[in-house]
Amino acid sequence: MLKDAQPSERFLGAILRGYDAEKAKSEQVTCSGIWDHVVIECMRQHDGFLLMFEWDKSKAKSKNRIRTIAECIERGFVPGLGLAKTASGREIVVAGR
Repeated sequence: MLKDAQPSERFLGAILRGYDAEKAKSEQVTCSGIWDHVVIECMRQHDGFLLMFEWDKSKAKSKNRIRTIAECIERGFVPGLGLAKTASGREIVVAGR
């Protein structure tokens, strides 16, 4: 994700919906768990991935979208979510930050 990138509301909403869905299943939510839900949303519509990521102008051939989710949370684009580490060092998504 480019430093000056502004994620779309579509992508940020998908992150929030993915967080809610993962939280209903598990106590610890990860960015990779959220990514699974973003993929499902993309697959439900024609050109879903293109529409979801039209805001990302990066020229990289391979993009780590799980890291993109983490960066959006780190940069404060996703209201109410933050990142934390468990005692074992695993990065998790937490509410209320």
